[in-house]
Amino acid sequence: MATVRRPATRARSAIFAPLGDEGRAVRVENRLAEAIRSGVLADGERLPSEPELASMLGVATVTAREALVALRAQGLVTTTRGRGGGSFVTRPEPSSVDELGSRLTAMSRVELRDRGTIYGVILAGCAELAAERSDPTDVEGLRQLLVEAEEPDVGVWRHADSELYLSVAALTQSARMTREVVRLEADFGALLRMPLADEDFRTETCARHAALVDAIEQHDAATARTCVKEHVGDALERLADVHASMQ
Repeated sequence: MATVRRPATRARSAIFAPLGDEGRAVRVENRLAEAIRSGVLADGERLPSEPELASMLGVATVTAREALVALRAQGLVTTTRGRGGGSFVTRPEPSSVDELGSRLTAMSRVELRDRGTIYGVILAGCAELAAERSDPTDVEGLRQLLVEAEEPDVGVWRHADSELYLSVAALTQSARMTREVVRLEADFGALLRMPLADEDFRTETCARHAALVDAIEQHDAATARTCVKEHVGDALERLADVHASMQ
């Protein structure tokens, strides 16, 4: 299997930060599973070896091994033997429109609002901290994630939106905050991007993304927070309308 490498990022560093006293196999499993589902770990990417993973996470090698066994059972990791072997990420296929619709209708309106509010508050806080702590190299990395308004592929938009907010979270320089955003992305991010199927919303998203990166570059924390609040709030309103139409 070909090895896929991604540039080192703060988000990835947060995934492999020590677990501390809670270093049980299920904790390792959950952290890696969320990183795979959210896209922090790429499809086909080679994971550290069991001893390396154990050392990075601060757990016993047997604990890392148990977590990888569980991830293989979920279909999130494939292990090969021999020369060039190892454990490789097997990222699930993106959720289909029908699958997302089923997940959405299974939620109550209150639960939808609650999840969206938590998502928005945490991301807005991340944007504020990113504006305070970023440097020019960080900003250039964010600009490379921006999509042209004319891009017709909704999948490209959804991936770019996820990558942008994961990168903003990483710029907080807080491993715990970054991992919380990774968890939210794995749990709720795909649903909140359903409105990107609408061309008008994509146009608005393009403008908000650019304004967010500009605010971070200018160390304008208040504007960065506002950009995220407006974007998530608009997405949540549109998602609530879709939810209501399905009831």
